[in-house]
Amino acid sequence: MPDRRAIPCLLRFFAGWMRRPAGMALLGLVAVASAGSRDQRAELHSPDPIRSVAAGTDGLGRFVVAWVSCRTELAEGGGEQLRAARLEGGRWQPLGGVVNEKPQYNAAQPNVHAGPDGSVWLEWEEGSGHAHIDSFLMSNWTGRAWTRPTPYALRRNLSDAGRSRALALDPQNRPLVGWTDIGTGTRSMYPSVVSLKLWQGRGWLTTPYLNLNLRQPAFMPSVAHAGGKVSVAYVEGPTTRSNIWVRQWTPEGWRTLGRRVNVRPDTYVFRPLLRADGLGRLTVAWLEDLRGADTLYVSRWNGRVWERLGSGPVSRPGEHAATASLAFDGQQRPVVAWTQGPDGRRTVRAVRWDGSRWLPLGGGVLNATSSADVDHATVAGSRYGILVAWRELRGGVWQLRTWSQP
Repeated sequence: MPDRRAIPCLLRFFAGWMRRPAGMALLGLVAVASAGSRDQRAELHSPDPIRSVAAGTDGLGRFVVAWVSCRTELAEGGGEQLRAARLEGGRWQPLGGVVNEKPQYNAAQPNVHAGPDGSVWLEWEEGSGHAHIDSFLMSNWTGRAWTRPTPYALRRNLSDAGRSRALALDPQNRPLVGWTDIGTGTRSMYPSVVSLKLWQGRGWLTTPYLNLNLRQPAFMPSVAHAGGKVSVAYVEGPTTRSNIWVRQWTPEGWRTLGRRVNVRPDTYVFRPLLRADGLGRLTVAWLEDLRGADTLYVSRWNGRVWERLGSGPVSRPGEHAATASLAFDGQQRPVVAWTQGPDGRRTVRAVRWDGSRWLPLGGGVLNATSSADVDHATVAGSRYGILVAWRELRGGVWQLRTWSQP
């Protein structure tokens, strides 16, 4: 979904930075631990306004943050560039430079994925800025450089094809992509379909559609690989009367794991996130309408049914939740982060499941400035602790902020 609140690039903003050398360092670190607390703010500083943020880890558990910033000195219609950094020895170290396939084009919606070989992957969208975002791209950090995204690129036309998609990695470090497309046949028969694309070394193999009913639209896939099997969570049905399903790819085709995941059937649901912990257990987080407000829920697959974690929603009922993110800490406990509240007065929240209840992290609100608006909350977890990243509006400029706990 497009970010309606993103501030447009200002052509003269940070005029002093417009003449900086291309190789000038963009990163800084401020680590501040409050008295009697292990919480830290390890800040990444970008001289350019931040458009989007994603947190994750590499395959060794080291924290990685990717972000898109707006290079104001580039031509109008371009300049939204993707970069990444990894936390090493208490300092953020850049992972190369601009990751875009074409630096003059616009990157958007980045995500970070741990490679099973210890590496890290990025996924993002990219377009020229003059028409639409038209490429879904992936790249793997080799330790010295990012692999060329072009061989993996999935291009699309002016339709809704590929507007919702997700990446995961198989044990051989090969991409798996959940993909939304316009179905073959008449539009009334196939409104939209979800399939799984498996990288074969030189191209993609596409599975049959996941849709339980091809007369209903399917979209917003999320992919997880666990126990040698690939599972996909997705939304099926008209927007305000839809359900979330999880299906698993088998040699015989798709099989459905349990019943619908959402609490109330045939309602508005949004962006399911399917993740597998280090023990191979599947967990899904999603947003669902509750009396007119988007509300965050989490459930885990117990081998027979989807068990909701907690007696009610994770977010506060009645307050709008958005940009949910799901990860696991070093003890394989689910951790979720999200933004909550009305536009202009949102806060970043994060909680961890202790086996019986959700416990707030960082005192409840993670904003660096309590009165500042925020969005794009994203969480990562590993044996090194928990990291939450987001963007925060300060002085009319969206800045990158992080919070961590060992």
